[in-house]
Amino acid sequence: MPIVDHRTVPEIDMRPGIRGRFLANKELGARGVSLLANTVEPGAAAPLHRHTVEETMLVLEGSVWVRVGEEHYTVGPHHTVIIPADTPHAWGNPGPGVAKLLWAFGGPDPFTDATYLEGNPPLTSSSPTTGTHGGTAS
Repeated sequence: MPIVDHRTVPEIDMRPGIRGRFLANKELGARGVSLLANTVEPGAAAPLHRHTVEETMLVLEGSVWVRVGEEHYTVGPHHTVIIPADTPHAWGNPGPGVAKLLWAFGGPDPFTDATYLEGNPPLTSSSPTTGTHGGTAS
């Protein structure tokens, strides 16, 4: 049974203004779920994309705009956004402060089967030799 000490997992720059730390994923021994903690600077955003698995965004601090399908929302702390599998979505931090998010994905590697409808996939590993950009660009 894997037990993960979060302090030992490196935080990585996933895209400009967005840092992430996987708390559970296939590299850490998870088989059916992944957890990702993000720190998002004001103005930073993830472009329109979709995953083959359901994902859940918990806003811990700050505020985030979210587009899920054709719906647009702005949410803050104590809110959870549930994004159905295969649903195009984008999100970002409108500011003024830093946003902290916790993501849960229904699978141990949510970026492998992601499709980016705009922009590029995020960096999902800090290792330059084994690091990959998850997903497939469209």
